[in-house]
Amino acid sequence: MTEVIKDKKEIDRIIEKKIKGERIIFTAHYRISAAEKGIDDDKVKEILLQFDKIYAIEKEVLKYGDIGYELFYKLSNNTDFSIATCPQEDKLIIIHAVEYKRNLDKRLSKS
Repeated sequence: MTEVIKDKKEIDRIIEKKIKGERIIFTAHYRISAAEKGIDDDKVKEILLQFDKIYAIEKEVLKYGDIGYELFYKLSNNTDFSIATCPQEDKLIIIHAVEYKRNLDKRLSKS
């Protein structure tokens, strides 16, 4: 089940406790997906740290029981970016990153 979080205080709490300052690890799945989409690691690292641009987080239980957080960033009027993460101990696993050239309101209103 997926939970969409839009409350700014809750978003800030998740960033502080789960995302900020962790060592970034890119998965093989991410590498394949990013190559197909033309997204490079440096761009993902740069966007990841722009916490002030996060307007929503999708929280869900992943395949092996871990909690995943997909961070949604508003980069401009017509560009959003999402980075799917899985915090584990002292590292932040990057599962995938997607650049959207469309409005995501419909997707993020399912909660």
